[in-house]
Parts: sequence; C-alpha cells; structure tokens
Amino acid sequence: MADSTEQARAEPPPRVRDHLKAAGSAAADALRDNASAAADAARTRARGARDWARGRFEDLQDRVESRPQSAAMWALGIGVIAGVLLGTLITRSGRD
Repeated sequence: MADSTEQARAEPPPRVRDHLKAAGSAAADALRDNASAAADAARTRARGARDWARGRFEDLQDRVESRPQSAAMWALGIGVIAGVLLGTLITRSGRD
C-alpha cells in the first residue's frame, strides 16, 4: 500500500502533466517571440545609428572639402590643446 501512495505522489495525473507541458510550451514560445522582437529592435537601432554616423561623417567631409584651410586650422588648434594637456599630465605624473 505504501508503494502505491509513493507512486501516486511521484507522478502527477495525466491531465496535470498535459497542462504543465502546455504551459511550458506556451512559456517557451513567449520567450522565443520576445527574444526575436528584441533582436529585431536591436538591429533596427543599430541600422539607425549606422546611418546617422554615416550622415555626420559625410557632412564633416563636405565641410572639410569646401573649406580646407579652416579645417586645417581647427585640427592644428585641437592638436596644440591636446599636446598641452598631455604635456601637463606627464609633467605632473613625473613629480609624484
């Protein structure tokens, strides 16, 4: 008698087992759908970011081509400022 009671506790009835399988399948399908939607959204955002970056680069390239002297002066100024900052950092780190 104890064996049949333990067996009844260990194995759920067929209706419960079928219900659990259906619930598990529904949950797996929902996860797959959510993952697919998230991947599509990520691809769309990446495509948008890539297009935006290309547009910015083309704008910058057009500006440099239309005014090369101005672009060269900007680049020189940025280089001087970066050099001063790096020189200051290196000098201070050598004192410590």
